[in-house]
Amino acid sequence: MQLDGASADHHQQSAQAIASEPLGTSAPPVIDPNREADVDRMILNAAILNGALELIPHTLATMAIVPLQMRLVYQVGKRYGYELDRGHITDFLATVGIGLTSQVFEGFTRRLIGGASRNLVGGLLGGLVGEATGSAFGFATTYAIGQVAKRYYASGRTLSTAQLKDVFASMLQDARGKQSAYANDIAQQSRQVNVSDLLPLMRKP
Repeated sequence: MQLDGASADHHQQSAQAIASEPLGTSAPPVIDPNREADVDRMILNAAILNGALELIPHTLATMAIVPLQMRLVYQVGKRYGYELDRGHITDFLATVGIGLTSQVFEGFTRRLIGGASRNLVGGLLGGLVGEATGSAFGFATTYAIGQVAKRYYASGRTLSTAQLKDVFASMLQDARGKQSAYANDIAQQSRQVNVSDLLPLMRKP
C-alpha cells in the first residue's frame, strides 16, 4: 500500500505507543486455568486453519489469512475483557513486527512460485514448495500472534514494545517447531475447508 507521509508517520507512532498507551482502563491480570486452556485451543485451531489455507490453490484462501489473524487478536482480547477496534489490532500487529501488506504479498509470491513450479515439473515441486513453506508460514505466524496477544491482554496490557517483539520472536520459533506435529491436522483441514465459508469470517471479528 502506498501511504502518504502523514499516514505512515501516524501508524508508526501508534504502533510504538500501543504498549504504553492502552485503550480504555487496563485491568489487573486474572489467572483462570480454564480460560487459559480455552484460549490456547482457540489459538491452535486458528493456526491449523491458516496453515491449511496456505495449501489451498485459491487466491481467496491466501487473502483470508490476515483478516483471520486480526479476528484471532480480537477474540483473544475479548476473552480478557477488551473490546478492540480494527485500528488497535492493526497497530498491535505492526508493533510485534507483522506487516499486513507484506504477509499478503508473500502469500501471492509463494502462489506464483508454486504455480510456475507445477508447470515445470508436473506438480511435484510446486506441491512441495507450497506444503513446506506455505503451511509453515500460515501456522507459525498465526500461532505466534495468538500467543503474544494472550500474554499481552492477560497481563493487563503491561508489556512494553520490546517485550512484545521478544515474545513474538520466541513464539514464532516455538511454532515452527510445533508445525510438523500438526502437519496431518493441517492437511486434513485443507481438504475440508469450503472457501466460500471464509467470507463471513473475514467480514466480522
